[in-house]
Amino acid sequence: MMDYSDLWKTLALARGQTVELDFGALQLQVHRGLQDWHLAHETITGSDEKLELRVHDAPFDADRDWTRWILDEKIDELRFQPQLPDRPIIVRPEMPMCLMPKQSVQLFIGLPIWLSLIFGSRQEQAIEVPSMTLSNSWFGPFTEGELCYALKTTAKLRQHELKQRAHRAVFALEIKNASSEKLKFERLCVRPQFLNIFQGESRLWTSKGRVSYRGEENWSRIIYASGPPGFDHAEKMVGRARDSMKRGSLLRTFDSFKQRVEI
Repeated sequence: MMDYSDLWKTLALARGQTVELDFGALQLQVHRGLQDWHLAHETITGSDEKLELRVHDAPFDADRDWTRWILDEKIDELRFQPQLPDRPIIVRPEMPMCLMPKQSVQLFIGLPIWLSLIFGSRQEQAIEVPSMTLSNSWFGPFTEGELCYALKTTAKLRQHELKQRAHRAVFALEIKNASSEKLKFERLCVRPQFLNIFQGESRLWTSKGRVSYRGEENWSRIIYASGPPGFDHAEKMVGRARDSMKRGSLLRTFDSFKQRVEI
């Protein structure tokens, strides 16, 4: 069970203090100087379950690889805010899947969280820090596809099969085969920029998604909801979607056919 209760609170730092955060695979430090703030971060493999926030007065380590911001010296507040990646993500189920006609399935997918650093009472965003490094990939035909991130994860049929990873939020996607043909696919293209983030009792969740496949030559209905997912008492919104779905957008969800949206 992950306790995020302190992670989204505003922190007041005195000069010379450092915030250290272990957020799953992400290890992050923020140091406040006189008028400057410094950030250092790295990814540590094998630490997916770690979630710890500390503020201390350790001396500034000038030998580290820091990024630096110059801010008004009166600004002493820092807040972390969760975001989802800014590009579509390609996800592979545990094995190639074939959904028979008129059948449906719900998949649970762990999506990586990025952390925004918000400074001061004006809530100014300085930077977004990915909790893990994602490789680039291409989804769809060469002339019509789009640049995506590739995610080393598996879509699960049952939520309890998902491992506890502090730096991921669970996305529940319902797939319905409303056609009279088999739906075969090996990869899914998920668009996290349309999803809100909610805090549950045991982990982070996103709003839900639903796709209704109506055949390769017909329209398929794709919806990303905005409300709570209905799992794990995840009702408190802690991160907002980057964008809202636009009516008439051309999208691809499976690697075998072209999707269009009707909402």
